[in-house]
Amino acid sequence: MRTRFTAVCLLLLFLCIPTQSSANQVSPASPSDVVRQFYAWYLHSLNKNIPEPLKDKSTALKYLTAQLYKNAPRLTRRMDADIFICAQDWFPEWEKNFTFSPPTVRGTTATTVVTLSSGADRIRIKVAMKKTNVGWRIDSVECAN
Repeated sequence: MRTRFTAVCLLLLFLCIPTQSSANQVSPASPSDVVRQFYAWYLHSLNKNIPEPLKDKSTALKYLTAQLYKNAPRLTRRMDADIFICAQDWFPEWEKNFTFSPPTVRGTTATTVVTLSSGADRIRIKVAMKKTNVGWRIDSVECAN
């Protein structure tokens, strides 16, 4: 009986160890990852003729704070342009030609500048991020000069 109890305990222990070590190996996305993944998704959506990518709320909230997600429609109306690309229209080549500066991280905030390129034309967007309890999220965007 004692041998059986010990065997069951050891089995349970071994079953728990891989789960814990797997969870520990997952690292939260860095500010660079969040910006790269957001703009890749957003620009790809525009190129697929999805005029309002943010309607995919579950995907949008992987990259944006809830506050920015909530305010984006109002900010877009006020600016009379898409706040994430600082334009009313987009160029398909932006999907493959956007770049961003290395993020400057200060505690729980980070900033970077995204550049959308089409030929000689360039649009720059200042992106501010916040570290939340679920990871880095874009908290604000601003058209840069």
